[in-house]
Amino acid sequence: MMFLRCLVLALSLAAPVVAQDLPAPLSDTVSDFAGVLDATEEGRIARLLVDTRTQTGVQMVVVTLPGLGDGGPGNAEGAATGRGIEAYGKALFNAWGVGGADRNDGIMLLLDTKTRQARIALGAGYDPVYDGRAARVLSTAVLPGLRDGQVAGAIEAGIVSARDRLIAPFLAGRPVTVTDGFPEEDGAGWSWLAGSAAVLGVAGLGVWRNRRTRLTCPNCGARTLERSREIIDRPTRTEPGVGMQHLTCSACGFTDRKSYPISYSSAEARRDRAEGGTRGGGGNGGGFGGGRSSGGGASGNW
Repeated sequence: MMFLRCLVLALSLAAPVVAQDLPAPLSDTVSDFAGVLDATEEGRIARLLVDTRTQTGVQMVVVTLPGLGDGGPGNAEGAATGRGIEAYGKALFNAWGVGGADRNDGIMLLLDTKTRQARIALGAGYDPVYDGRAARVLSTAVLPGLRDGQVAGAIEAGIVSARDRLIAPFLAGRPVTVTDGFPEEDGAGWSWLAGSAAVLGVAGLGVWRNRRTRLTCPNCGARTLERSREIIDRPTRTEPGVGMQHLTCSACGFTDRKSYPISYSSAEARRDRAEGGTRGGGGNGGGFGGGRSSGGGASGNW
């Protein structure tokens, strides 16, 4: 009996450590920890996620990681368990509380840029058949674009496919098979990108991150270009804010800077996090709703 009590105590003390090691979300839409999206791409994806949530009431989030085992935002659960992106995706999903707690309907699209793995993590409300459908979303909409180096386009295609082929039938409550509504050949869903720029063209909604990202220098070609961002003017409910992006190459000395707009919703999410409130409710209202995942979903490599 004493052994069981000690075991329960040890587990209760250990659990918060894992949760604390997981990164806090950068917003309730896009958390680009890997720094693979520029301000315009990130804003376009965020707008698509907001529109999806407004139309359906279901929260979907996008997360990019620089690697599960590099000591950065992606290392905690993957390194601790050795179970890779599946275990990490479930842990992160539950730590953030993606989706509504009443339906457990949230979806997370997770990309690990080091291992080139992609994961769609599903809320516990989705039946097992949706694991197979999530795999089809990856194979037809996400992975083809990633293999072509079109990260932003692949994410956008994945959001649209998940909205139409996961969220829509789930909300309708209609029986589906693994392949219902999907193209017969892998990659067919990628044709959606042809008109995406015209349909989704919006001003950049840059989500500020107080960190630096290494990119390829346009002057010397070395991967020593550092990108950082700062907030110049904070947005209000009526006026967008202004941020400044700084580019500096440590190899050749190249420098550049450009301004970008900041939406009010992005700033509001950051203030919520600063105050310790990462969960702001479910449904159409923004924030996180306390949803849970039981580990369902699918993974793939590019």
